[in-house]
Amino acid sequence: MSAANPQRLVGTAVLSASALLLEIALTRLFSVLFFPPYVFLVISVAIFGIGIGAAMPALRPDMAGAKRTALYACGATLSTLLLLSFAVLGASLGLQIILFPLLALPYIFFGLAMSSLFSQSPAASRLLYMSDLMGAGVAALIAIPLLDRFGAIDAALIAAIGFAIGGIYLVTRHSRWIVALCLALSAVLFGGNVAANFLDIDMASLATRKAISDPLQAGGKILQSHWDALARTDLVEPGDSASMRIYVDGGAASIMPSAAARQDLIRDIGFFPFATEQPERVFIIGPGAGLDVYFALQGKAQMVTAVEVNPASVALVDEWRGIHGDLYGRPEVELIIDDGRSALRRAAEDYDLIYLSQVVTLAAERGGYALSENTIYTAEAFADYLARLKDGGQIALKLYDEITLTRAVSTALSALRGLGLTDQRAMKHLVAIVDEKSDPPVPLLMIGAAPYTKDDSLVLGAIAREVGFTPLLLPHVLARPPLDAVDSGEESFDTLVDASADDISAPTDDRPYFFQFERGIPMTLIPLAVVVALVSLVLALLYIRHWRRAEVQATRAMPAFFAMLGLGFIALEIYAIQQTRLFLGHPTFAVTIVLATFLVGGGLGSGISQRFFRDYLERRPQLTTATIAILALAWSLAWPVVSQELLAASLISRGLVVIVLTLPLAMCMGIPFPQALDFIGRSDRRQVAVAWSVNGLMTVVGSVAAVLLSITSGFASVLWLGCGAYVLATLILVFVQRREKT
Repeated sequence: MSAANPQRLVGTAVLSASALLLEIALTRLFSVLFFPPYVFLVISVAIFGIGIGAAMPALRPDMAGAKRTALYACGATLSTLLLLSFAVLGASLGLQIILFPLLALPYIFFGLAMSSLFSQSPAASRLLYMSDLMGAGVAALIAIPLLDRFGAIDAALIAAIGFAIGGIYLVTRHSRWIVALCLALSAVLFGGNVAANFLDIDMASLATRKAISDPLQAGGKILQSHWDALARTDLVEPGDSASMRIYVDGGAASIMPSAAARQDLIRDIGFFPFATEQPERVFIIGPGAGLDVYFALQGKAQMVTAVEVNPASVALVDEWRGIHGDLYGRPEVELIIDDGRSALRRAAEDYDLIYLSQVVTLAAERGGYALSENTIYTAEAFADYLARLKDGGQIALKLYDEITLTRAVSTALSALRGLGLTDQRAMKHLVAIVDEKSDPPVPLLMIGAAPYTKDDSLVLGAIAREVGFTPLLLPHVLARPPLDAVDSGEESFDTLVDASADDISAPTDDRPYFFQFERGIPMTLIPLAVVVALVSLVLALLYIRHWRRAEVQATRAMPAFFAMLGLGFIALEIYAIQQTRLFLGHPTFAVTIVLATFLVGGGLGSGISQRFFRDYLERRPQLTTATIAILALAWSLAWPVVSQELLAASLISRGLVVIVLTLPLAMCMGIPFPQALDFIGRSDRRQVAVAWSVNGLMTVVGSVAAVLLSITSGFASVLWLGCGAYVLATLILVFVQRREKT
């Protein structure tokens, strides 16, 4: 059967869709089991499996036989079932050393299958690659509805079924019964888990210590759980007469204010700005289980706009309205499901108070979220907040500990400098107090649209002391070291930033890691960085070996070309996702739209190049890679202008804008890889497997490099990484063409 046969094209698409759906589902599953840095680590290790599997037919050409392809699909199915069983049922064991190889197994089989399909017919590479990307693009679109409907575990089981279905389209008479058995087994497990939920995570005994474990171990119970594309959301009754809490991925907890506990809750430092200022119009980012809305109503607010990104939290609060008195249903409360900063930029009102209360997580877990992007805590975000304050309005941030307070001060000063203020004048806009009775002490930072007067400071300081809080910064009255030197004008805050052992510089939209305090590469990513460096070294050595042994001189440089394609593709994809998140609002929607556009657009480009421009592109292949670099730079220049002009458009309109602007770039990015596979396959089909392997491994190297660059120098560097990779790919093609003519 020809690899370009329609059945093979469908099988390729289904396998690719299943692999991407599994990756997305595992990301969601491991976000519950681990913290974000570790999630990134385990997923990267898993995707390495594609490169490993793709390389095997290069070492043993008989592994690329058509009779084995369906068996590889079955291997992906069975290894997915094994991985899920171990990850879920063994979540309390902490046996990551076993989890790593299990993670790689499904992708090793997937890499084997894809490498085999392309090796069997390199001339059909464009059509196969079109099917590959189209299948992945469809998975990107349906992953969100599947996760919302079934959750991460069942979505991963659907991926296992998908691998088996892909095997049906690739089956030979020798493997029919094995494919049928794998399909039946995965379908039975999926149906059984939907009905009986036997693959359930014991949140009380997670090997990774998360906030939800303590109340559950102390006798608390989970009243309700909900999986969706954003998070696993649990409503927990602690069991000690304390208020119920909503936990997001086992970590980010928010209090549901019950009538019995309200007198205790108003002693929370978060109530301070509402009690002292009694703002009329309030904008709350991340109200969670409703405590902040309760504070606003107790402060006599006449209009409360609360923006929550997690729809499951909103649904739980609404369902349990009898506990809190239907806070979200009050006529003065408007609830919006969106990204808080994005919604604020589109709002028509100005506000007396913009309030953020530990939006990401609790203080005890701050370290686990160091690599999370937090564009609500950047200098540009603070500037957005200041721009939406009424005269005399203020921003209030309930923070986590001393170092997050220091960084918030740094960020506020950066935003105020943007308004033309010196550090000394900007300090007059800041008030800081701390609740030392909490463990750890919880600080509150207030940023005024106008500078606080001495009378303001005296009143706020007196109230703070009366209710048991300790003032840290009161303009004209008090400034604790080392801020006293900045307040007096003796030093700039930049001097403190340079002298600090921690990174307390102001985060920006380009480098939005508010909770990353380590300078340089984070310790949690050093093992992965070392692995990536070793893999890159091995690839370099293999490339040198390939260069010496290659019989056709024109193909000697091609592994380096495929490496640059893998590096450039993932870097530009990550950059585009980061740039569009704020514009589109909901982070899940942004990832879905951009990922689907890159994949489907790449598939369209591959298919069109097969039908209409094949001869022209084969004569001038370097034009495509050069065009990609130019289009990426043009996109980066046009995007800030276009997104700002269309910020107030509807969500559907904004999504279409992203698709229209990104599609030409995506289509061009789908052309070079299959075109080059066709070229090298004419001389040596084994090189097709090498190309798949190098491209897959460099995709992981690129994703790690992109994260490290974004942390150390910003996402602008990720753009240059992607463009630079395509420029190098262009130069390699020029070299190859000259060798070919020779």
